[in-house]
Order: sequence, then structure tokens, then C-alpha cells
Amino acid sequence: MEPTDQQNLNKSEETSEQFLRRLTESSVEDRVEELAALFFTIAEIALFIGMDEEDLRTEITCDTDSPISQAYYRGKLRTKILLRFDSRNYALHGSPQALQEMREYLSDQNIDENA
Repeated sequence: MEPTDQQNLNKSEETSEQFLRRLTESSVEDRVEELAALFFTIAEIALFIGMDEEDLRTEITCDTDSPISQAYYRGKLRTKILLRFDSRNYALHGSPQALQEMREYLSDQNIDENA
């Protein structure tokens, strides 16, 4: 079920203490996704979830079908999407730096299409 706009609004108004409480009560995969979305390192995520750093690193980088690996990359991508969305909007409103970023993203996309 997709969250409603009101649920999204309520989540965005969540305090840091509420976020931390929700995070500690969530599944390991949800914790990994949320922390990856905030660009925490694998070492930091491992410490928070109580997992050996090298085991987590191996699972994320070598077992890409595992739920934890997918949660990690989904979390990173979620924030990357938001940042790129904002960059596009800034570029469309005349920001030279954002415009350059969007040109680089387009170039990367074109290179990937021809790989």
C-alpha cells in the first residue's frame, strides 16, 4: 500500500528522537535502508545493527540478492533520487552549478546506454 500524502507529511515532521526510536524498533533491513539513505558508512551501520563490519560489507558487496544488500542500495538510491530531483529543479531555475551537474548526469546516462 502506498503511503498517503498525509502520512508522508507526518513522517517529514518526525523529530530526530522519534526517528531514532522508530529506527531501533524496525527490522534489520529497514535499519540498513534508513541509515544508507543518510549515507552512513558500512562500518557505522554494522555497529548500529550489531553485525560484524566485514560480514556486513561482504553481504552488501558480494551477495547483491540478499535483503540487506538490496536495502542498502535502495536507501542510497532513495536519497540520491531526492538530491537529483532538487538539482534538476535548481538547474531549471538557472543555477549554473546545478545545470553543470545535470549535464554530467546526462553524459553518464548516455555513456551507460551505449555500454
